[in-house]
Amino acid sequence: MKELRNHFESKGDTLYLVSDTNAIEFLNGSIENDFISCLRQISSNGIFNTLVECCKPNKLGFDITTDSEYEEEDFLYDETKYKAIVAVKEDQEEDFANYMFNQGIDIILLGHVTKGELRVDDESYGFISKY
Repeated sequence: MKELRNHFESKGDTLYLVSDTNAIEFLNGSIENDFISCLRQISSNGIFNTLVECCKPNKLGFDITTDSEYEEEDFLYDETKYKAIVAVKEDQEEDFANYMFNQGIDIILLGHVTKGELRVDDESYGFISKY
């Protein structure tokens, strides 16, 4: 299996959530096909904290939309049904989505990687330098 980073590499990469625990073998295929640049298991501290950890090494940020099935606080800070966050290279987004769809794996569009600001549902949470 190809080595994969657990932090974001590039502004503009698209972020997806994966909830299917059986998706691992197909995510491995996505890595081998060079579709994704980051794969990170969501920690027990929630999606927001996991995203911050992904942003820190390269001082990047994110702009995401929460899942309407959850209250915003629960979605961001509690355990959710989602298992992993995947960053997909901007030019590989369609290939990744098609590959996962063809494998029967549900993915949810979360947002994208930004230059350094952290945004949730169009609200600024500041910049990564504050975290």
